[in-house]
Amino acid sequence: MKKIIFSPNTSISFFSKRRERRFKKSNSSLFSMEGGFILVLTLGFLAILAANALILTEFVNRRMELHHNQKTRFLVEKLASAGITAAESILLMDTNTYDWFSDIWVKPKHMEFPEGSVDITIEALDTRFNVNSIINRDKSFNTQASTIFSNLLSVMGFSSSLLDTLLDWFDSDDFPRVFGAESDYYGTLSPPYKPTNGPLDDIYELAYIKGFTPEILLHSPQGKGLLDLLTTVSDNKINVNMADPIILQAMGYSSESVEKILNERELRPLSIGILMQIDRQTTSSLTRVIKFSSSYFRIISKAESNNITFTRSVIVQRANNKITRLRWERN
Repeated sequence: MKKIIFSPNTSISFFSKRRERRFKKSNSSLFSMEGGFILVLTLGFLAILAANALILTEFVNRRMELHHNQKTRFLVEKLASAGITAAESILLMDTNTYDWFSDIWVKPKHMEFPEGSVDITIEALDTRFNVNSIINRDKSFNTQASTIFSNLLSVMGFSSSLLDTLLDWFDSDDFPRVFGAESDYYGTLSPPYKPTNGPLDDIYELAYIKGFTPEILLHSPQGKGLLDLLTTVSDNKINVNMADPIILQAMGYSSESVEKILNERELRPLSIGILMQIDRQTTSSLTRVIKFSSSYFRIISKAESNNITFTRSVIVQRANNKITRLRWERN
């Protein structure tokens, strides 16, 4: 048998080569792990950059959209204001001594501009009953106006007790009527409040008065609500040329007389002579309430541009060939 003899130099060389092979293998694994780690870091960094770029793009787009919307909103506000001015001019163009359904201001107006559109509606407020006419300036009550309001409740099928709560809201004492309410009632509500003891500042104030529920105030598929027929702005007279049939009945005209009035005013504007022929007695009792023209109007201007809308509403008075803005309304 042939022997292999290791010399000291041979032994050192052999083990050195083994260590070198192990070292290279170990380094190769280490380099592989480091490469993978660097790749993960690189990919993570790139993902962060991509996310930041997306966020930045979204932020820029939002800012541009916001700027565009602000610019468009400013534009529609200007268009709505222009609609108010146009409506006032239309009202001044009507120089008739009466106001009737054929007048130029009655039909809604639609105007197109390169920047957007405007829709204008004008409503005569003195075709309604002024609920504040119930209380006189000296805080006494107007019997005729109270009767008209009581009739209105009856015609609409509402409880007559609402007159008591309304009168208690108007009067300055603290003694409730039979069906009324004073501070001792309103003080128990949450939050508590007190009656104004005077005329209404706004027709929507009725919602604070006992018994005047949304079902009574607001119109529904079943019919109109009180807010459709009442106002707080007028000279306390009613333009019978355009008044709702319910208002005509509340004024005291019978159903038959109301039908005749409606038939007459489809053909021509009414006059005191026509009303006397229809119902002399009732007309004679209403001479201080009846009129045939309007002085108080609500103008609503709705502007639209790029799917953004803005509405302005104002109450105006027309007198002496001049328009006076009385009150801007909430929209």
